[in-house]
Amino acid sequence: MRTDQAEGSRRSLLGRLAGVAGVAIVVGSFLPVVGAAGAGPFYSGFSAEQIVTWVRENAVALNVHGFAIGLSQTVFALFIVLLVAAAAGRGLLAVIAYLSAGAAVATDWATSGVYFALADAGQHSGSDAAVIGLFSLAKMMAASDGVEIGLAVAAVSVLAMRSRALPMPLAWLGLAAAAYLIFEAPVQIAISQSAVGRLAGIGGVLGLLWILAVAIVLLIKPVWGPSPMQSAATATS
Repeated sequence: MRTDQAEGSRRSLLGRLAGVAGVAIVVGSFLPVVGAAGAGPFYSGFSAEQIVTWVRENAVALNVHGFAIGLSQTVFALFIVLLVAAAAGRGLLAVIAYLSAGAAVATDWATSGVYFALADAGQHSGSDAAVIGLFSLAKMMAASDGVEIGLAVAAVSVLAMRSRALPMPLAWLGLAAAAYLIFEAPVQIAISQSAVGRLAGIGGVLGLLWILAVAIVLLIKPVWGPSPMQSAATATS
């Protein structure tokens, strides 16, 4: 009995922590100080001269936005780890979730470094060619983490289906968002010969919707489905 209670308390704590992490991700993505640089001329028709001017006038915003990219992905990785633990995930799917989340963190901290370098080039009156090159790299790095994030979400969603750690509709929504994230860049390249275009951002919106839905559900009811011990007992009875 005490073992069951301890297991229930552990799963409840993991679920609530995952919910808090999910809310932090969603809220952070809408903070004005975080989005200031992301709302710049990255996806506009600015001329090279306008881009250079904007970079030199927004060094602080670029540094803040760059740091926020890496930090938010780190919190997302924590969110994935907590979901795997709450689902008592084991085996290949858990490994895929951990490795994919870690790869996404590495990719996005590399993106942060590009933003820092872009801000530094603007502050120190770097050549226009260097600023434009770093600007283009920062823009394209935004499309470089979709596969890793999609694989992590897909693995967690399948684990949740198996353990019933989340309501089934949320698990299916996670799989749908994961599929879009994984195939977004290849489809975009096939359509426009560029990794960034009309489809850019849709995967991020789907991902945020899934994270928000999971966070709300886990904050309201952190434990779903039977405990692993109960499942084992049922299987052997």
